[in-house]
Amino acid sequence: MNSLEKALIDSIKKGNHKSFELVFKTYYGKLCVYAFDYTKQMETAEDLVKDFFVDFWSNREKITVNSSLSGYLFRSVHNSCINYLQRNKEKNKTSLVDDFTVIELKLKNPYSEEYPIGNIFARELEEQLNHVVEKLPAQCKEIFVLSRMEGLPHKKIAEKLNISENTVKVQIFRALSKLKAVILPAFIVLFSFFK
Repeated sequence: MNSLEKALIDSIKKGNHKSFELVFKTYYGKLCVYAFDYTKQMETAEDLVKDFFVDFWSNREKITVNSSLSGYLFRSVHNSCINYLQRNKEKNKTSLVDDFTVIELKLKNPYSEEYPIGNIFARELEEQLNHVVEKLPAQCKEIFVLSRMEGLPHKKIAEKLNISENTVKVQIFRALSKLKAVILPAFIVLFSFFK
């Protein structure tokens, strides 16, 4: 744990709301994506992460971080997810995942670089996704990059490239279909470590 993280944790222990807010804003999205990998339900993932942060703040004086702040946060959410899955084992067998939602979440909220398992997975997945994106047809690639990497809405992309919004939607769907073939098998491999 570096000196900045130590100062941040000490500040939270003393009840500094701004330090807590900084940690929350920095990690909330990433932790939700991480929890979603387990629960397959975004609402449940968000609830688990919110509950963790409530406990984190309520028990701030007792916090013990031995490695990094990131490692502590991800490990805590990991434990929350495992406990949730054990409590809802039968119910979760019938859960369905929206494949495109998974891809969207992964592109917008990668794992923390400091969390070992997430780091390895994210790096390998990013390489595979970049490889797929590079192989997309020129127009499809340009539209996908403008949409998913730069965050432009369909209408803006259509205006910028002088094409219809429908063309934009079709090309994004094609790109996501290609990415789906890479990302879902990767998830299966990742999940096999936690069974």
